[in-house]
Amino acid sequence: MFYVSKITPFFFLLAFVDLIFVLFSRFLKYDHIDMALIAVFGFVLHSLIGAMYQIIPNSQQSSLKIPQISYFVFLLSVISSLGMYLKLFEFAATVSLVSVVIFSIHVLTVVKNIQPITVRFLLISIIYMNIASMFFFLAGLTGNILYQTAIHTMTIGSMLNAIIGVQLAWIPMLLMHTLNIKFANGFFYLHQLSTFSLFAAFYHFDYKYIMYAGIFELLVLFIFLYIILKAVFSHKLGKLPYVIKFFLGGLSFLVFGVLMGIHLSASKMLQFIEVHLDAMILGFGGITIFGAMLHLMPRIIWNMVYVKKAQDGKQIPNVYKIINEKEANISFYLLFIGSLIAIVFEFLQKRELSSLAYILPSLYFFYVLFWKMFRFYRS
Repeated sequence: MFYVSKITPFFFLLAFVDLIFVLFSRFLKYDHIDMALIAVFGFVLHSLIGAMYQIIPNSQQSSLKIPQISYFVFLLSVISSLGMYLKLFEFAATVSLVSVVIFSIHVLTVVKNIQPITVRFLLISIIYMNIASMFFFLAGLTGNILYQTAIHTMTIGSMLNAIIGVQLAWIPMLLMHTLNIKFANGFFYLHQLSTFSLFAAFYHFDYKYIMYAGIFELLVLFIFLYIILKAVFSHKLGKLPYVIKFFLGGLSFLVFGVLMGIHLSASKMLQFIEVHLDAMILGFGGITIFGAMLHLMPRIIWNMVYVKKAQDGKQIPNVYKIINEKEANISFYLLFIGSLIAIVFEFLQKRELSSLAYILPSLYFFYVLFWKMFRFYRS
């Protein structure tokens, strides 16, 4: 790694705490809007900020200027999360907006080369991140913007663009597959068209337009799946890396979640809205983000612990051996099965059991990544 973001593990830990609180909030009788706000402007947003603080400077082969600013952004993020936990959403939205604006200005100072497709996806993600944060702020302040619009702007505009952009870089890299750049560039512009269509539909919040835009988005996502699966099926070097399994598992829930969203828009059977929420946040977002954490965090911690020893020519362990592969695979299967069970319980209107089905795999993931990384850092 050219640049190591020491704040990224803290953002990942905060995001994990956000997710656990979302799951426990069902036992506290929070409604689905409260849960979605904490999940999206807590878990998703803080995961994205943490990852971008690491990925963007490295994509530019440049160190982040005044890295101390990232610690202030983290402090604001913690305050925002606490505000959401206490249902002080107007306060939390204000703090979150300030943190996102500062983060955006801070991280964009290193961007000089926007040719890599991943960088362009991440820049679009940051734009939608700011729009979503502004909508979150205005929803509580004026009531003219719906919280649902802010939520979907963050998930569709920011989360999805960021995940697609990162996977277009990481999956070919991990599988040693060459990406068709011309085809990928064409997909980039097509996806921005489908994203904007959904964004506009949710801005006006017209169920008919949301349904049609959702169908358009699904068709575009099938092109992305074609790109990814072509790389996977061309892999002839043995078993798939566990990070790829996390990504593929998350994408299966993405397809189901979008289909469920189209169905809800067409039928208006809003009693199943939390099925869509679980598929998108727990299944797609959770599994995918956890996979990204498993890829990034060991490399960050390894560099923090061993880079000086490596420079001095001392013998050091291989970075790929830090995470136990068997435990990582077990974590994936537990999270995948937990997501399926959570969705089944949502169909049965058993909200608490749905959360419980995902809490247990999440705690095992905490052991595999966070606890192991903490012990490794202290060793």
